[in-house]
Amino acid sequence: MTRDHDNAGSPEGRVTGLGSGARGDLDLFDVIALAWSEKGFIALVFAVIFAIGVALSLTMLKPSYEAHSSLMILQDDNPTPATAGSGDAFTLAQVMQSESQLLSSATVLRRALAAIGPEAVLGEAVTGDAETAALRTMGNAFSLSREPNSTAINASYTTGSAERAALVLNAIIDSYLAYREEILIETGVQGLSVRREQANSAVEAAQAARDEFLLRHDLSNFEIEQQTTDALVGNLTDRVNTSSANRDSALAGAAAIRERLRSVPESIELYVENGVDAVLLDRQSERARLLSRYQPGAPAVVALDREIAAIETFLASGTSDGRGQTRTGPNPVRQALETDLATREANARAEASMLAALEDQLRVNRDEAARLRQLEPEFTRLQQNVIAAEAAAAVVAGQEATASARRSSTLGGADAVRLIDRAMPPLQAKSMKKLGLIASFVMAGGIALFSGLMRGYWRVYIAAGGVPATAAPVAVPAPAPAPVAAAAWQPANDLPPDIPILARVADRTA
Repeated sequence: MTRDHDNAGSPEGRVTGLGSGARGDLDLFDVIALAWSEKGFIALVFAVIFAIGVALSLTMLKPSYEAHSSLMILQDDNPTPATAGSGDAFTLAQVMQSESQLLSSATVLRRALAAIGPEAVLGEAVTGDAETAALRTMGNAFSLSREPNSTAINASYTTGSAERAALVLNAIIDSYLAYREEILIETGVQGLSVRREQANSAVEAAQAARDEFLLRHDLSNFEIEQQTTDALVGNLTDRVNTSSANRDSALAGAAAIRERLRSVPESIELYVENGVDAVLLDRQSERARLLSRYQPGAPAVVALDREIAAIETFLASGTSDGRGQTRTGPNPVRQALETDLATREANARAEASMLAALEDQLRVNRDEAARLRQLEPEFTRLQQNVIAAEAAAAVVAGQEATASARRSSTLGGADAVRLIDRAMPPLQAKSMKKLGLIASFVMAGGIALFSGLMRGYWRVYIAAGGVPATAAPVAVPAPAPAPVAAAAWQPANDLPPDIPILARVADRTA
């Protein structure tokens, strides 16, 4: 193909040949001509690149297996959070989005990985951090999808082995169902059982620490012993004060009695014996004896009466006072005072002895009370630990009972997800070889065509000196006049002779 022009036209802007440097821009026919002229080179480059692409596609693009599983989220009157939407609290899209996020969460993937191991995910033993590599592989190979207005979630897992794809996908689904139950039933009954055992262990440890503290300090019940010691201190204080007062009172009484004894004589006259009184008594006895035999007017009785009257007159005159036999003896008042003094001194000594004993007891109990006050902060801390641990254990036990009751009363409430299809090993693999071959063909063709055009342009226009002119046109002397009949057309550019002429286009520079 070539483009022709008339030599008879004006010489300005005319392309005169490859070496003239006045070549214009290329059009589509020139590009096609260049490509045709380099068809062998283009075919060779295409063959090489396409062969490389085919080899890479056949060797590197391995078939993959995609396992599928389906889950249905129930929407009914179940009061569990999974059925949100029945009470107009959540929309279907919100519920499905929540379930999808839970299913694809990192916790679910980690649990699935812990259940089957990194080797089952990767298909081979990996040196180094196999867990991270397995998690990365699971995250890239696991995907979820959902149809609009549908309560079913479609899960898929793609890997190079059909059995491994089904195994990993089933492990992810099982981990999701277990983790979902733990979340919706207050971390699950099993988790609460473990927490309750831990709480009971904490209670036992706290009680053991408290008992060891009591045993180390020779105590049985700190509160009771502290209360008893404080009560004893108060009681002993009162008794010490009372005993001290009694002792002081006894000593004061004894001192008063001693002071009084100084003025009391030790002995006094007990009585004085007088003979006249004895004679009078005899006469009176004789008269009584005579009256038993005689009348009162008998001479013997009358004579005895005159004698008795004379004796009485003598006694009445006082002449016999102080006369007779006198008897002295100890003073009974002093004896009573001395007895009282001895009693008071004995009481004072007894009170002093009791006071000393009470003071010793008071000192011991005060020391014990001071020791208990020093131990009280540590015991209070240990006791608070026991109380807190018991309270926590009671809370966990209540949660466990509540979770068990909720599970039994709302059977299947936490299991509002139904497994429609469990993952099975896929029977047919998906391969990217066909797409790889198509991509290799397209890429090889493009690179070969571009390389051929660049090679032809270099060889025809640049290496041969036919670069398009960019400077201002240079005046060319007019050729000598020639007969019109002798003027003949000739090509404006001189291409290789093997290029076929597809069309002739008049010179557009005329």
